[in-house]
Amino acid sequence: MRVLVIANPAAGGASRELVWRVVRACRRPVSVRWTTSPGEATSIARGCPADLVVSVGGDGTAREVAAGLATAWRPAPMMVVPGGTANSMYRSLWGRTPWPSALRQALSGLPPRRLDLARLDDRLVLAGASTGFSAQVIHAAKAAGTSYQEAIAALAPDYRPYPGRVVVDGVEVHSGSTLVVNVGGSRYRGGEFKLLPHSALDDGLLDVCVIGGEHGLPEMLARTRHGAHADLPGVRYTRGRTVVLERTDDRPLWFEHDGEVIQPAPGPRRLTVLPGAVEAIGAPVTALAA
Repeated sequence: MRVLVIANPAAGGASRELVWRVVRACRRPVSVRWTTSPGEATSIARGCPADLVVSVGGDGTAREVAAGLATAWRPAPMMVVPGGTANSMYRSLWGRTPWPSALRQALSGLPPRRLDLARLDDRLVLAGASTGFSAQVIHAAKAAGTSYQEAIAALAPDYRPYPGRVVVDGVEVHSGSTLVVNVGGSRYRGGEFKLLPHSALDDGLLDVCVIGGEHGLPEMLARTRHGAHADLPGVRYTRGRTVVLERTDDRPLWFEHDGEVIQPAPGPRRLTVLPGAVEAIGAPVTALAA
């Protein structure tokens, strides 16, 4: 088995020590490529032949690797090793399994799953996307060099919902005051918030959760840690193949995907599912913790 490790030194936990632990755990010849700029992981994954590609970094690194493999001539399955700040994709794929155990299972022949991606303009989305409070927290944390928890604490007291609209497969499912919208396949965002508790990574659909502005942030932060928000009044949970998100006051919409904030701009954002676009190795669905 030819193993390629793609590591992002800019990720919060992707240290050289972690990478060499991954190399030693493989117990076979391994090629290691360190990225030096945004987007490079996509080019490496697309062009380097391998039987297994291991992404060492956060959700952004995993997204870049997935984008490369989804467009490769000879794609390989991907394995995610958590080396970032949030690591939502790792948790969605492996639950709380320690990564050395997960890597051993991947190397022992655990069959891959075909994961859905989403297309956003010329970008591919892996874990998911969100608007509103989530996007502003990510921007604030990166701008200040703080943790997500510190950014949440700083932003929450003064945050105001925005007037928004959400359209799923041509049907308006929400219009009005909006706290946050989350779209995607990963159940977790921010590493610990179970914003899409019913989502599957390989069902050919995008899960959509809209939390209306009538809900307070402290309550929602507590509830979304455990996925205990989806059935509340003022929360709309649905699925579809195409999702359009927008503000209705012509102001720029705060928007992010896979932990990367997209420059706020007027106009809608459209995501379209790409079923089974990339192979990834994860725990069997029945083995994942609830």
